[in-house]
Amino acid sequence: MTPPPSNNPTPTDKDPAVTPSYYRKGDLECYDVQKASMGLNKYQGYLEGCVQKYLWRWEDKNGKQDLEKALEYLVKLIETLE
Repeated sequence: MTPPPSNNPTPTDKDPAVTPSYYRKGDLECYDVQKASMGLNKYQGYLEGCVQKYLWRWEDKNGKQDLEKALEYLVKLIETLE
């Protein structure tokens, strides 16, 4: 399922607030290293936990930025199903 096109950037557009450059070392992205070291089931659980964390706190902490982070983790979780 592909979302409709939007003029608004999404977290998957590599917004530095959501996916800063320090999560990449050369050709390796932190997500890829985590997935390889944890295995699929644990990685999916990690991603789901991150989604829950950011949805839980968004009103009390970072507002929109936390919702964008939750979306980034949700997109990553969905990608594990493809």
